[in-house]
Amino acid sequence: MMLFRRLSPSPSRWRFARLSALLASIGLISAPVPPARAQGLDYRSPEAAPPAWGQFAKLVKYRFEEWVSADEAIANRFRAWLKEANGTQDGPPSSLVVKAWLNPDGTVERVSFASFKDDRATTDLRTVLTRGNIGEAPPPEMLQPINLRFSLNLSK
Repeated sequence: MMLFRRLSPSPSRWRFARLSALLASIGLISAPVPPARAQGLDYRSPEAAPPAWGQFAKLVKYRFEEWVSADEAIANRFRAWLKEANGTQDGPPSSLVVKAWLNPDGTVERVSFASFKDDRATTDLRTVLTRGNIGEAPPPEMLQPINLRFSLNLSK
């Protein structure tokens, strides 16, 4: 069951724009991405960013989808809330940007996303996304956080 689906990003910060431009440059997303507004010392243009960064971001997306779809208590409770609250005033948004920071061993250090109106659902998703290991280390010098935009797909 896939509950997340990546959407074309509409960046609000230059780091998100940088990752989006990278993903677009290697064909992972197809929407045109406006250029970044600000460039810090750690900025790399999409042409200069290693292809491994885009592949790793794709792996993180896959793992997050896999963990949310797992048949275990907290993931099941989160999915049940999604189905129950979908379309209600206190329900989930149509899309969600998840920022992820990873440790050198591939474990998820922390995630950040806009809180749901239901505190338990927010806690459940945070728990599901932070208790796993991506399965490999982030590429050397990959900029973090990794920003991923998902659609809360309740039809599958």
